[in-house]
Amino acid sequence: MAKRKKKQEVVLTPEQQREADYQKAIRRMEGAEKMLQPEDRVHMYKEALKMFEELGDYEDSEVRKKRCKKRLPLARREYREEVYQTGMQMKAEAKSASDYDAAIAQFRRLRREYKDIPEQIEACRQEKEKARKNERRKAILGKLTAAGVFAAAIGLVIFLCSPAAFYLEGSFLMGIQDYERANTIFAKSKGYRDTEQRVRECNYQRSLRAASEGNYKKAVKLLHDKVGDYKDALEKKAQYEIEVLAEAQIGDTVTYGTDKWLVADIADPGRKLLIRKKPAKAKTVYQAPGRDAVWESSSLRAWLNQKFYETCFSAYEQEKVLQTSVMTPANSEYGTSGGAATNDHVFLLDETEAVRYRKVLKEKENQKAWWLRTPGKAADSAAFVAADGTVMRYGYAADSKDLAVRPAIWVGIAKEQQ
Repeated sequence: MAKRKKKQEVVLTPEQQREADYQKAIRRMEGAEKMLQPEDRVHMYKEALKMFEELGDYEDSEVRKKRCKKRLPLARREYREEVYQTGMQMKAEAKSASDYDAAIAQFRRLRREYKDIPEQIEACRQEKEKARKNERRKAILGKLTAAGVFAAAIGLVIFLCSPAAFYLEGSFLMGIQDYERANTIFAKSKGYRDTEQRVRECNYQRSLRAASEGNYKKAVKLLHDKVGDYKDALEKKAQYEIEVLAEAQIGDTVTYGTDKWLVADIADPGRKLLIRKKPAKAKTVYQAPGRDAVWESSSLRAWLNQKFYETCFSAYEQEKVLQTSVMTPANSEYGTSGGAATNDHVFLLDETEAVRYRKVLKEKENQKAWWLRTPGKAADSAAFVAADGTVMRYGYAADSKDLAVRPAIWVGIAKEQQ
């Protein structure tokens, strides 16, 4: 059998590398000049300036560095002014307490010494308090008018600002099926009698109403964030997650189990590939020291298909997570064997899949290195994806705790599977 030829790595000379870095810096500077958003221009100019500084006196790096230094302050001023004017507009248009909260958050994006930021924040706080009192007054008047003597009695108690008053008002709102406002009012009687139980009931009913209106995303969020295992919430959540997933397209973010996932692929009949949106810290190393990093016998595979699988998904969600026949080809560059095929509910991507789904998975908040199931060059190493999205086939020591994981699952959404 003919020996397989190894790919020759392209090695740049120092001069070629400097030229490549120089061209990259120019593209970064030119890209900054084309950015429409001042915030993006600031970021790009900073990067270009740093790159030209590292190049020293190469070509016209000094001239371009001075140009970046000259344009960076202008971009910063434009960015700060844009944030400031947006805050002023939000303040001017604010009507509710939450509107003023949003304006305050906008102003806080700037340094306090910029213009009159402290004064604007304080003005928003004062207006927010007025709006809050006005909102409460209107709410109380509305309930008094709608509910007659009973609502009037609750209104009197509310003026006392006691937990009992808020509890009574929340109970009344539950009685007329106004679960949105009931949930808000109950938050003010926290710890009083069976308030926590009533809050869960309100959010449970809100989720059912959202689902009946076709808003399955809201229903899932309520059940995930507010309801937990109350009544048949876990079963409902699994049902609504499938409804959301059925409409999701490649690149969409969905909630499934306890995590958020990216839809990476769609296959017939009725299957969608989900990959965890953000790399997560693994609770184990890829493989114990002294053992080959073969996916089939790895510690990471065992943890993903047992502890992670059972913790992340309820029994109802597990019913839709398909068991997948997972092939792990040899390392394409070094020929290291990937081992036998496995049947997994949860798995890692291999090097080919990492390249195939790179555009879907590349997000700014995902700047971490994460494991692939493909072995590395050495038998006790595994390939991985670097923080910048590059597939590193040479690999990393499999007994390291430095790398994160991005679990993948196939979920069945076909009607016949439901």
